[in-house]
Amino acid sequence: MKVMSNQIEGEKIKCVGRRVSKPRLVHQTGKHRAIEVFIEGKPAKAEIVKVWRVLK
Repeated sequence: MKVMSNQIEGEKIKCVGRRVSKPRLVHQTGKHRAIEVFIEGKPAKAEIVKVWRVLK
């Protein structure tokens, strides 16, 4: 059975929706922090503005 992921990854992501939740602080690895928000809409859309780049 193949499991599909509903995630996108990028350096910059633009979201469009009808309602935005209150921002919430999320702890990442180490001392890094991130902000989490939920976008609701009919439909809610997201697109990658700047793709993820790996530094060597």
